[in-house]
Amino acid sequence: MIDIQLLADKKGIARTYLDATNKLVYISEESRKSLLEILGYPVNNERALQQLLDKEELEEFTNVLDPVTVLTDDEEHQFYIRTPESFGEDETAQLTVTLNLEDGRKIERSIPLEQVEIADYKNIQGTVYDIRRYKLMSELPYGYHECNAFIKSKKKTLKSVSMSLIVCPSKVYTPKEILEGKKVWGVSSQLYTVRSKNNWGIGDFEDLKQLLLGVYKCGGQFVGLNPMHAGYPAVPDESAVSPYSPSSRSFINVIYISVPSVPELLNCKPAQDLIHSEKFQQRLHVLRDKEYVDYRGVIEAKLEVLRVIFDNVKVDDKRSSRGNKFLRFMEQGGEQLINMATYDALQAHYYESGVNAYSWEVFEKEYQNVNSPFVEQWRKDHYKDVLFYCYLQFLAAEQLDDAYRTAKNAGMMIGTYRDLAVGVAKQSCDVWSDVDNVFSPSGSIGAPPDPLGPLGQSWGLSPMTPNALKKAAYRPMIKMYQANMKSCGAIRIDHAAGLFRLWITKLGSPACEGAYVHYSMHDLLGIIALESHRNKCLVIAEDLGTIPVELTKALKKVGAFSYKIFFDERAEDGGYIAPQDYQSQAMSALTTHDMPTLVGWWNCYDLSLGKELGIYTEEEAINLAELREMQSSVS
Repeated sequence: MIDIQLLADKKGIARTYLDATNKLVYISEESRKSLLEILGYPVNNERALQQLLDKEELEEFTNVLDPVTVLTDDEEHQFYIRTPESFGEDETAQLTVTLNLEDGRKIERSIPLEQVEIADYKNIQGTVYDIRRYKLMSELPYGYHECNAFIKSKKKTLKSVSMSLIVCPSKVYTPKEILEGKKVWGVSSQLYTVRSKNNWGIGDFEDLKQLLLGVYKCGGQFVGLNPMHAGYPAVPDESAVSPYSPSSRSFINVIYISVPSVPELLNCKPAQDLIHSEKFQQRLHVLRDKEYVDYRGVIEAKLEVLRVIFDNVKVDDKRSSRGNKFLRFMEQGGEQLINMATYDALQAHYYESGVNAYSWEVFEKEYQNVNSPFVEQWRKDHYKDVLFYCYLQFLAAEQLDDAYRTAKNAGMMIGTYRDLAVGVAKQSCDVWSDVDNVFSPSGSIGAPPDPLGPLGQSWGLSPMTPNALKKAAYRPMIKMYQANMKSCGAIRIDHAAGLFRLWITKLGSPACEGAYVHYSMHDLLGIIALESHRNKCLVIAEDLGTIPVELTKALKKVGAFSYKIFFDERAEDGGYIAPQDYQSQAMSALTTHDMPTLVGWWNCYDLSLGKELGIYTEEEAINLAELREMQSSVS
C-alpha cells in the first residue's frame, strides 16, 4: 500500500511551516493529500497511482539524462548520467557527450564509461542503475545549450534524451552606479489611472513616455508600473480586468496602445475620418470625463479604430520596412504569439455570436485543446482575425519599448520598472495554450492565514506543477521572464516566495485548507540571473508575508533587491525606523497595490472595510487599530 504522506514528502509538499508570527504550523494530512491530487496524482485510485509512479521512476532512469540541468558560476559544472549497471561491467563501453552550444558551436568528448565516477546506484524495478557524475572539461558560455549522451559497447548502445544545459551567472544584474552606492528614487503608477488630454479614458503608452520624462526632470530614475500583462479584450465583464489575473504573462495588454501614435494611422483616411467624426469625439469626451475607468468603453473604441486601420493598410507588406518589421515580430513570437492571437480572436468570435465565452472551458469541445486540428482549421479560416491580434501585440510591444528607449536616451538610469504577476487565471490563454502541460487548472495559488488576510488568501490563479516544469526544461518560465524583462530597467517579482514554495488550495476550497509545495529555487534563480544580465534588468523580489529564511538568504546571495514597506519596517521599541536605517539592498515604498493607501492605513479605513467584508472580527479590528496607534506614538 502506498504511504500517501511519504509520497507527499517526495513530491515537495511541506508538513509544516513558520507563519507570519514565527509560530510553527502543521499542515493537515488531508490538505497534503489534496495537493497531491492537484499535482496530478490519482490518490483515490491506488492502482492508477502506482502505475503513474512506476512510469515516472522508470522514465527518469531510462532517459539517461535529466530533462534540464542549471549550472551557476559558484558551483562545480557537472551533471549526472544514469546507466544500467551492466554497461559499467563492460570494459568496452564508451561514453560520448555532445554539447550543441547556443552560439552554434559543437563540443564532443568521448571517454571510457569506467572513467566516469559512480556517485550512487539504485535498483529500479529489478534493474540496477549506476548514477555517474560527469564533470565538464570546457568552460561554457552563459546560455541555453543542448546536451546529448551516447553509450556504446560491443553488445549494446544507449542514447539519452536531449538535456537542456543552462549556464547562468551567480548574481543578477545591477547597474554600476547602484553597485557603487548610488541611491535613486522614482514614482509608482497604476498606468490605467493616469489622466491626460489626449488619452482615450485610460493611461496609455504615450502617457507613460511623458510620465517617465517628467519624473526624470524632477530627478527621479524610474517609474514603477502595474503588470502590463495581456488581458481579455473581448470579455465585457468588468471583473476580468485585474492586471494580477491576466490571460498571459508573456504578452501585453493592448488597452494601453495609444491609437494616435500608431504609424499606420497617418495613411489611413477611413480611420482618421472615424476618429474626427462628431459622434466619436463625443464618445471620447464621455470616456475621459468618467470618474472610473470604463474598460469596456475604452477597449471597444480602440479596437474599432485599430480594426479599420488593419483592414485598410497591409500591415504585413514585405515591400515595406514597416511590413518587414511586423513579420520579424511574428517570426520571433512564433507559436506562442499565434496561440495568443488565436485565443483572443476565438473569444471575440464567440461573443459576436452571442456566447458568453469568458473562458476556453465554455468553448465547443473541439476548440478547448490548442493542439486540436479543429483549432488549426479555425485559425486558417479566420486568418485575418488572428493576424489582427498579432498586429495589436506588435503595436503594444513597440510603444512600450519606445517609452523605455526615450527615457533611457534622455539619461534615466532605470526607466520603466515592470511588475510580474504571480500567475494567470484558470480561464487564461496561457492555460488554454499550455503545450508543455505545466498548469494545474484544479488548483489555486494563494497564501495561508496572516495579519493581512486572517482567513488566508486564494487568488484563483492556476499553479505550475514543479515536476512538469522541470520536464519541460522550464521553457514556460524562461519565455515569461524573457518577455517581462524587455523594455524595462527593473522588474518586481510579485510574491517572490513562489520561487521557493507556493501555497496551493483546491479551487473553490477555503484558503486555510491549502499546503505548500516546493519548487527548485536554485534553478529558477539561475534563470532569472541569466535573463537579468541579458536584458540589463535589475531584480526586485517582493519578499513580504510568510517568507522562509532559506529564500531570504538565497535572494541576498544572488543580488536581488528586497522590497521594504513602511508599515513593516519597525525598530526594537515598536516604532517605525528612519529612512537612513533601511536595508541598503532594497526597494523601499510607502505601500503596495494590495495594501491600504497611507491615508487609508492611518485612518484605519481598511479595518472598517475589512469588518464589512468579514475579513476581521470587531475584536481583531480594534486590536489592530490600537497597535497602529501605539506604534505611531512610539515613532
